Amino acid sequence: MSAPLVLVLGTADWDAVIATNQHSAAAALAQRWPVLFAEGTGTRRLRPSDARRVLRRLRREPAARTRRPVPAGVRVLTPRLLPHHAPSTRAVNGWALTRQLRPWVEHPGPRLLWTYTPFSYGLEALADATAYHLVDLLHENPGVHRGRLLAAERSLAAGTDLALASSPAVEAHLRERGFARTRCLPNVADVALFADAVRRRSAPREPVVVVAGTLAAHKLDLPLLARLATALRGRGRVRLIGPLADGTAADPAWRALLAAGAEVVAPLEPTALAAELAAARVGLVPYRISPLTVGISPLKVHEYLAAGLAVVSTALPAVRPAPGAVHVEASADAFVRRVLDVLADADPQLPARAARLAAGHDWASRGEELRTLAAGLLPG
Repeated sequence: MSAPLVLVLGTADWDAVIATNQHSAAAALAQRWPVLFAEGTGTRRLRPSDARRVLRRLRREPAARTRRPVPAGVRVLTPRLLPHHAPSTRAVNGWALTRQLRPWVEHPGPRLLWTYTPFSYGLEALADATAYHLVDLLHENPGVHRGRLLAAERSLAAGTDLALASSPAVEAHLRERGFARTRCLPNVADVALFADAVRRRSAPREPVVVVAGTLAAHKLDLPLLARLATALRGRGRVRLIGPLADGTAADPAWRALLAAGAEVVAPLEPTALAAELAAARVGLVPYRISPLTVGISPLKVHEYLAAGLAVVSTALPAVRPAPGAVHVEASADAFVRRVLDVLADADPQLPARAARLAAGHDWASRGEELRTLAAGLLPG
């Protein structure tokens, strides 16, 4: 029998500015089986900022592979679909997707579908096994058609062998949608990369607090950050590192944050980001509490800890406090006070304590776990 072939059905492009679970899982699975990564099938309604990407695909222009290397064993495919998930497009998109994924559909050996989108267009019926990997409460994201997405999940549940969740809230959602077999795997990070940056740095850390990740007004508590930036004047700085999500720059709270003195750094490649974190003192998880964020398992917690930072978070259910390293605060006053206290207390034992907490929450161990789960799903 031919070796298994894995199809990773992604929502992000391979060259997305920030690496996601999709990229790391594809690389991890490819250490054992060949993987086709079908990029950017998406879940949300089309936005003006998507027009260039859609036009490139319709013109059959190849994607420029400039940001993220493609690991051995992974082949990236760019399906051309109508950029709209609806009953009216189901037939044509299903036909187009099946045709363009012919190397997987016609593979003579076992076929594993590992999907990050519920809009699978029936590919689970062609798979020997299917895993649905949900790392967010997708239906709570702005710009998605909530009803269609939830209906797609309910339909996918009948043909899924294993559903993976990034947090207890996401796992509860999967069970409610009808997925019979679920497992909670909180997000992890490339711990070694950030630990190496600490070992390479010889200069003292600076009184800087950082927010790393996509800068999105619908997730971040921008008024809280503005309040913190104001309180830090003369004592430290707030640095925001990452891409700016659509609509955030126009938000009055974003403009207030910049006026308060926050610094914005363009997205950095991983090594440069690790160096930035290794130079700072505090890593922030300043999410507003909402139906979307209660399901978030922020991988940045492990990045911060691996880089030797104290972590200060709002009261996200998935973030657990750890004495002397991870602080979870329920109010804005407590959040700001905690950051100021941590900056004032230069604890020489913090980096080592934080590194111990990050150990094991890495893609080396998670990759082995995913390969074991996948092997258990495949025939034989």
